[in-house]
Amino acid sequence: MSADKERYDMQAEFCKAMAHPVRLEIIDRLKSGDATVGILAAAIGVTQANLSQHLAVLRMRGVVRAMRNGNEVLYSLANRKIVEACGLVREILAEEAGRAQAIIVP
Repeated sequence: MSADKERYDMQAEFCKAMAHPVRLEIIDRLKSGDATVGILAAAIGVTQANLSQHLAVLRMRGVVRAMRNGNEVLYSLANRKIVEACGLVREILAEEAGRAQAIIVP
């Protein structure tokens, strides 16, 4: 496999990991600082088991990292640029929504 193809495959797998609303909310919540599964689950409104599954996907793709702190595991963003990337996507979506609105409303 060529280096380009390998990079495209890696990027696609990374994007798949980000392609879920709960995972995007996890990233948004972690931009403020580290958090435990319990804190994140309560804030997002999902069970701890469900949140743990989403965190496992994000960990496998290098989006978040886990650090043991006594009996708890703290999760944090692996790279702050992830927040910037999510922000850029939201900006693009807002621009597209504005264009669509301009077409509908003369």
